[in-house]
Amino acid sequence: QIENILEAGEGTIEMEKVFNDYTLDIAWKQILGLDLREEEVPRFHKAVADWTGGILNPMLLLPFRIPGLMKFSKIGRARTYLTSKVEEKLAKLERDGPDNSTLSKLYFATDDDDGTTRLTHAQVMHNALFLIFAGSETSSSTLTCVSLLLGLHPKVWKKIQEEQRELCSEEGEGLTRKILDKCTYLDSVVKETLRLHPVETLELRRAAKTVVVDGKQIPEGWMALGNIKETHRRDPTVYQEDGSHMDDRKGFEPERWLEESAKPSVWMP
Repeated sequence: QIENILEAGEGTIEMEKVFNDYTLDIAWKQILGLDLREEEVPRFHKAVADWTGGILNPMLLLPFRIPGLMKFSKIGRARTYLTSKVEEKLAKLERDGPDNSTLSKLYFATDDDDGTTRLTHAQVMHNALFLIFAGSETSSSTLTCVSLLLGLHPKVWKKIQEEQRELCSEEGEGLTRKILDKCTYLDSVVKETLRLHPVETLELRRAAKTVVVDGKQIPEGWMALGNIKETHRRDPTVYQEDGSHMDDRKGFEPERWLEESAKPSVWMP
């Protein structure tokens, strides 16, 4: 992806596409551990885009399957292709044993209680497809927002660079869990980005009992839809009457996460 940016020279760079391609590459290389040929990578990218783009298609949410739907619809063909690649990988893992991919760890994982119970084939498949979605779509969205905010706040970008240079001089350039745990300022930047731009999905929850929220009753058993960004906006710790605490230019303050007294009291990334 860095090569693609450099090749663009002084032209316009669409960071959303850069990060989307980057996270999709991670999805097939590290999460699934596939060995795709260079000419097949664009097909994988398109299949994921077609599948995630129609994942909430009402036709797929029906309690029954329409004959031919998965064969002739765009999302159906995409899912069939992705499923086939996962099936090929599982067959390889069964034949050759575990590797360093996330899918391998999922496939060979055993229950902590007896050490022998493993996920069923269907469970592994469902989790693999979910990881493709969760590991690409949401991550690329967050990275795109990070790049926007760093562009608006060059001083923050400089602090990130300084922290990383210091860690490299102390720990070397290899990326380890120990080094990640020391990236306190980088971590605060990501958290502040997700405060301003949380990954907004359908946060549906069923009320376990009847409750009253702001004078409105939610009966037991009813579904409630949470608004993450509005929850962040109303956080009393950071709230500003003029709304500046949610503004990309005025409200982006990663340093608030470094002081216990200034940390947001509500955070739902």
